[in-house]
Amino acid sequence: MNRIFLLTLFILICSGIFSQETKTEIINQDKTNYEKNVFDKAFEEINDSLNYRKRYDLIPEQLPDWFFPAIQNTTPVEIIGVSDPGMEWEEAKKQAELRALALFAIIHSSTVSNITDDYTNLREGDGYALYSTKFQDFVLTKSKIVCDLSAIEVVDTFFTKYNEAIVKIRINNNFQSLSAKDTIYATGEHLQVFVERNFKSEKLEFFDFIINSQTDNDSGSLNLQYSFKQAYRSYEITSFVGQDTIDFEPRTYNYRTEFEFKKDSTDLEFKYFGLNKGLWNAYITGVLSNITWLSKRLSGAVKNSNDFYTLKSEMFVRTVSKNNIFFELQGFKMIENDLYLDFTGKTNQ
Repeated sequence: MNRIFLLTLFILICSGIFSQETKTEIINQDKTNYEKNVFDKAFEEINDSLNYRKRYDLIPEQLPDWFFPAIQNTTPVEIIGVSDPGMEWEEAKKQAELRALALFAIIHSSTVSNITDDYTNLREGDGYALYSTKFQDFVLTKSKIVCDLSAIEVVDTFFTKYNEAIVKIRINNNFQSLSAKDTIYATGEHLQVFVERNFKSEKLEFFDFIINSQTDNDSGSLNLQYSFKQAYRSYEITSFVGQDTIDFEPRTYNYRTEFEFKKDSTDLEFKYFGLNKGLWNAYITGVLSNITWLSKRLSGAVKNSNDFYTLKSEMFVRTVSKNNIFFELQGFKMIENDLYLDFTGKTNQ
């Protein structure tokens, strides 16, 4: 009797172990099948998509010929606007048109205020010297025009493979007629901060471009804002259309043109602006940087403040200037995915 009981118990235990091993094998097999058929496949598709995007971006987008002619204060004026990438076509066109209008306002007549702070500190100890310098330069450009938005003519439109809308508008003679009741406000900000501590230097650069469009009946009123901040090799872009945020995919933008542009001696005074962050980024940072460059070379109301302190050596210099300026954007030049802007300005005295 005991033998029969022990034999039965042994068979049950073995069956349980065998059953448990079988379940474990099934689970392991299911995991293996999942990794092979689902997990790995999904990530292979993602990797293939990323590789395809990189290969796609290596092929440069050819810009239209009409993107490059001069933009001057003549009548009628033709000016270019560019949208953010990745937008729906109708929204992109509207954004590009408003940006073109805002650039017209800036070029037509602007109040440019500049404040520069230059700070130096030197402290000496036993056998050592510590010094730090900070140079901060802020330029604020403001413009307002009362106009008739119905007097705008869209001359050309082009969509890049990045879904950027490039729009050329023509400003007709009655755009700023006495009966005009629409208003465009445009504000550009450019902040540069340079800090040096002994042998270590840092640089921060910030651009902001704000547009407020107000129609006579407020039905088409809209606010736009584009910001670009760069520190070291990292950067951040934010863009708003009304309350909506435009999302930027991380990618490298690449462009070309049929024109055989070459760099010559006249380009030495102008900085280049990389197109790898998008067409509008190079365009607006180029405009605001040139305004900064020109504002320091034009006559205007300039005030200087000098303070000197005696903790070994400490000095603070502040320079403030203000000019009313009109500009001429005499054309673009593109060389090896860099944008050059030929930009001039004169004071309204």
